[in-house]
Amino acid sequence: MNKINEIESVVPCSGSYSLKKDLELNAWLGVAAIMHLIILAVVKHHPEWTPLTRGLLTLTPMIPGWLYVRTCLRFIRSLDELQRRIQLEAWLFAALSALIVTSVINTLNDNGVALVSDLSHGLSLFGAFTLTFVLWAVSSAIANRRYK
Repeated sequence: MNKINEIESVVPCSGSYSLKKDLELNAWLGVAAIMHLIILAVVKHHPEWTPLTRGLLTLTPMIPGWLYVRTCLRFIRSLDELQRRIQLEAWLFAALSALIVTSVINTLNDNGVALVSDLSHGLSLFGAFTLTFVLWAVSSAIANRRYK
């Protein structure tokens, strides 16, 4: 039987924080972020490449991104029932909220209403992941408070 994890082991300043456990959980996210930044720099310096090549190259950070999702799912499955429910609710809220925010931004942009000039083409891949993470952090904190 697998050892039951505690969510506090990956929450800084929680008293049970484990840097090793946090690094194990978030290693693929770090790889994806570093890969994304490197690929953006490479693509920027090679405008002569075909759009297909540039597009496929910029999607390659999705591979470690999926590995990060797999690691998170394994971690969530090893939590106790209450923490598993809290995390699943938090991730569901974050994912659906990010989907709604992205849809609103894209709909407004399609109709000529740009709320912020930086978002005139929608959220980038990095922006979508950042938004999802921020929404997860907020919803996780709210859910943890509700069940205390």
